[in-house]
Amino acid sequence: MEKRNEILFLTEIRAFACIAIVFLHTFYASIAFSPSFTERTIAITVRNLMMWAVPCFVMVTGTLLLDKMRGVTYKKLFTKYIPRIALALIIFAVIFELLDTIAAGDAIGIGTFFTGIKNAVLGKSWSHMWYLYMVIGLYLLLPFYRKIAASLGKKDASYLIWIYIVFLSLLPMLETITTVKPAFYICVYTVYPLYLFLGYVIHQNLLSVPRWVWTLLAVLGTIAMGVLTVISEKTNSETLSKLLTNYAFPIIVLQSAGVYGMFSQKKAAFPKWLEFVLCQIDKCSFGIYLIHMIFLKVIMVYFKWDPFTHGGIFMVLLITLAVAIVSFVCVFLLKKIPGVKKLL
Repeated sequence: MEKRNEILFLTEIRAFACIAIVFLHTFYASIAFSPSFTERTIAITVRNLMMWAVPCFVMVTGTLLLDKMRGVTYKKLFTKYIPRIALALIIFAVIFELLDTIAAGDAIGIGTFFTGIKNAVLGKSWSHMWYLYMVIGLYLLLPFYRKIAASLGKKDASYLIWIYIVFLSLLPMLETITTVKPAFYICVYTVYPLYLFLGYVIHQNLLSVPRWVWTLLAVLGTIAMGVLTVISEKTNSETLSKLLTNYAFPIIVLQSAGVYGMFSQKKAAFPKWLEFVLCQIDKCSFGIYLIHMIFLKVIMVYFKWDPFTHGGIFMVLLITLAVAIVSFVCVFLLKKIPGVKKLL
């Protein structure tokens, strides 16, 4: 029964996070059409309210791959986990370069494929591909993260999380606000190991936080993100805008942890039909992340179709739902092809 509950929890959070990412990218892409102040503020607010999605994906990774009961060997790491992400990175960088070449009206040649590979190596492919580089980095250090996780007690877990929050979230926020760089630092590069360990310690209940506290963090964090976004737009504050789109921002950290903790400790299951839908989305979530930007780019970049002259925010919402559905159907069908299933 415990195994089933764990699978349901991870399925739910990945599915909702996948949908949230489509919302995030669609509403953000719509801003390029210079809507009115109200429409722009709504679009950016929706985008910012979805910032919990990527951190939750990383927390799922931590829950699964830091678990000492799960066999994650060097062989599996370098023959399964890393090759899958690296191959997806190269293949889709080439696909995206082909699409850009076609859209520009240029001829496709062997150079197009090499340019796609070059883009993958240099990080010059489409913007959402950054996530794959981050995942590879986490995978490379996973053996050492697992050794840390295996020995964590409640006191150690609290200490680790607070150190990460102070140095990877609070101090960077103060640096952004004051433009003064503190001399103290710890030797880590990004905030994402914090999310990796947060997923693990929350699921293992090493922080001893009741569900109502997680729910409160999720609700207050979401409200704070909305309010601060409106303030940012009204005051045209570049500093606040920068913070609101930084995954290290303390409010995003607390909101993401709240959402994850709330799902992790959820007792009641969703209705069976909804669980079935979420399960199908979860199975296609990685593929949806990769290809949904194709449809967004075709609609809003290649054809320059302005949703604000065809219904405004309501049309942006319809495009979001349409992109999510079409992306799911495409990935669902592609996974029927032998070999593609393992990639997506």
